[in-house]
Amino acid sequence: MESVNREQLHRMSPARIRMRASLFHVGNLICMAAAAGAGVAYFLDLGLLSTVLSVALLLPTVLWFGASMALYSFFAEDPHTLVSRHTRRAGYFFYGGTGAGLTAIAFFQKVHIAALLPIPAAVVVVVTAFGIKDLVEILRADLRAEAIR
Repeated sequence: MESVNREQLHRMSPARIRMRASLFHVGNLICMAAAAGAGVAYFLDLGLLSTVLSVALLLPTVLWFGASMALYSFFAEDPHTLVSRHTRRAGYFFYGGTGAGLTAIAFFQKVHIAALLPIPAAVVVVVTAFGIKDLVEILRADLRAEAIR
């Protein structure tokens, strides 16, 4: 990080800083929307169409797990504190929420699937709510008050 050109950091536009800070949250929201869509497709019970939709909508969730790790490694140590702080927070929400949800589902293995569906729904609601809250905070942030490490 010592080789970072400080002049380039100060010349970075506020829109670019906000975009970098909100990228992980936007990915989380897209992933949670796809997971919610997969749940709705499962509940519709349209036979083969529901199965195809469920699998197709879960694919972005699986891809986001890998892409989010790469994005986290790029931006978690960003010199601009707004970017690094919100990338870490989004990572905590996503990995913590999904990990807690999967742990709860693994604990209740012998329960009927219909009783387990509120767990992923709760994860989607929590990650989405915190993501929207942080996106609003990013838009309202005073970039001149943010430090550059």
